[in-house]
Amino acid sequence: MESYQKELKQIKEILKNSPKGMTVTDISREMHTNRNSVAKYLDVLLISGQAEMVTFGPAKVFFPSRRIPLSALLNFTSDSIVMIDRDFRVIQVNDNFLEFIDLDREYILNVKIDTSSLPFFSTSELIENIQDALDGKESIREIQLLLQDTTPYIRIRNIPTTFDNGEPGVTLIIEDITEQKMIQDQLLQSNKEWEMTFNSITEMVTIQDENYVIRKANKAFASFFDGNPEDFIGKKCYELIHDLQEPHELCPCKKALKKKKPHQTEFFEPHLDAFLHISTSPIFSQEGRFSGSVHIMKDITKKKE
Repeated sequence: MESYQKELKQIKEILKNSPKGMTVTDISREMHTNRNSVAKYLDVLLISGQAEMVTFGPAKVFFPSRRIPLSALLNFTSDSIVMIDRDFRVIQVNDNFLEFIDLDREYILNVKIDTSSLPFFSTSELIENIQDALDGKESIREIQLLLQDTTPYIRIRNIPTTFDNGEPGVTLIIEDITEQKMIQDQLLQSNKEWEMTFNSITEMVTIQDENYVIRKANKAFASFFDGNPEDFIGKKCYELIHDLQEPHELCPCKKALKKKKPHQTEFFEPHLDAFLHISTSPIFSQEGRFSGSVHIMKDITKKKE
C-alpha cells in the first residue's frame, strides 16, 4: 500500500493555513493535482482522524483535525497502550506501559515484537491475536505473563487500527488484572472450603428462601431422600418432608418468618415414618428484610424408640 506521505503532509499544511475550510476543488487547485487524487488523500486523512469534514448543502468542506495529539491522549488512560504497525514493529507506547514492563522508551520503540526477546512479547498467543487484528478481527484475551520477577495476569484488547499514513496496524489496550484474579482465586477457594464444611455436617441442612424453596442442600439431606444435593434445588421443603401443598402447621420456618428469630420443634412425620427435630434460623437481607432461613433437620426416630 502506498503511503502518500508527501501529499498528505501538503494537504495538512494547506488546511492549517485555511481556518475557514476548503473544498476538494480548492485543495486540488492549490496543489495543482486532479480532484480524484485529492479526494483519495482526503479519505486517508479522514479515516486516520487528521482532517474533519462539514457538509454545507452540496459542498463538502474540509478542516484540519482539532484532536488532542495522540502522544498526549495515550497518557489520559490508566491502561497500558502499545501501537504496532503491520510489520509487527512498536511505533508508540504510553508511560503506563513503560512503567509496567520497567523499560525506557528507547528500548521498546521500533522493536519488532515477533523476533524480540522482550518477555512481554514472548507469548505465541499474543502474536497470533495481533495478526488476527491486522486481518481486521478485534479480540479480547486474558493471559498470564512470565516476566523476570512476577507472573502478572493481563487482559489485552487487540484493536485493528489505521494509522496516519493509511496503513493498517494494531492498538493493544492492556489492563493488569492480577489483583482481580487473586481475589477471584480467593473467592473460589473460600467457596470450596464452605462447600466442604457444608457437606461435612452430619445433620440434614438446607438453605431456603422466603417461599420455602430450597436453594442449597447438603449431602446428608440428599442422602436421606436418596438423591444428590442438586436434585432438590428449586423444590419446596413441605412437599418433600410432609408431602403437602402448603407449609405444615408446625413448620418452624413459618414461625421464624413470623417472629423473625430462630425456632425449633419435634414431631412425628407419617410421610417419612420418622420422628424429626427441626430448627430454623432466619436470614435477613442488608435492608433487614427476611429473605429465607437455614433449615436443620435430624432424624431422632431411634432416640424416641
